[in-house]
Amino acid sequence: MAQYFTEVGAGKRYDQYRPKTHQAVVQKMQQHIKGRRFERVVDVACGTGDSTVPLLAFGHNVMGIDSSDEMLAIAHKRGLSVRKADYSDLPQQGRFDLISTCMAFHWFDGARAIASYKAASSPGAVWLIYDFAFAGHTTSEQFNHWLRNEYFKRYPSPPRNRFDDMKLADDEELSVIASDCGWLPVEFTLEPLIGYLSTQSNIEEATRTGKKLDAIAAELRQELSGIDITGAFKYAYSYEILEYMGNQ
Repeated sequence: MAQYFTEVGAGKRYDQYRPKTHQAVVQKMQQHIKGRRFERVVDVACGTGDSTVPLLAFGHNVMGIDSSDEMLAIAHKRGLSVRKADYSDLPQQGRFDLISTCMAFHWFDGARAIASYKAASSPGAVWLIYDFAFAGHTTSEQFNHWLRNEYFKRYPSPPRNRFDDMKLADDEELSVIASDCGWLPVEFTLEPLIGYLSTQSNIEEATRTGKKLDAIAAELRQELSGIDITGAFKYAYSYEILEYMGNQ
């Protein structure tokens, strides 16, 4: 699969416009692991560090890895321990007691990622795999119609693995601790909404085929300025918490 979110400027937009909702899912994990602490924690595809910060509550030795120099530079400025590597490099980073990945596993080669995570897992290691997705407006049917029938048709999502098809729960060496899905309310005014949409792989795919980001933003601004976006949007989440039973 193509590698996204590594273009120049992607890290800055991601840091500025992506909702900071990771803590909500990590808090759900805390409910299921009942105060368990981990010696070594890694955040795979940590990006700018939004998904790494909540993991600091689980142990002192927390690191993030990512393939984007720009995002890693932002995470480093936040005081986080990060290094450049991708999921296939994970076993070279050592063994971990908690491996977390947010909004990235669907971009990986599933079988290769699972093998890599296993090779990097200590006995009884916990895996937290979770995703967020923009699910429209809570009350504005005008916006939701535009999203479904104009935006997604003009800027379709690039191919990726479906979370439901990953079948991590079917692996005999993985035991499901918990899994769930739902949505969180987030609010955007016009410019932050355009900024958020500019962080999506849908838009990045369009820029790779030659369309200018400024032109896309101007187009979105013109269309959305006539739509009422007052109130909350739905930011959907889904997660699986698993325990690796190998290496026992």
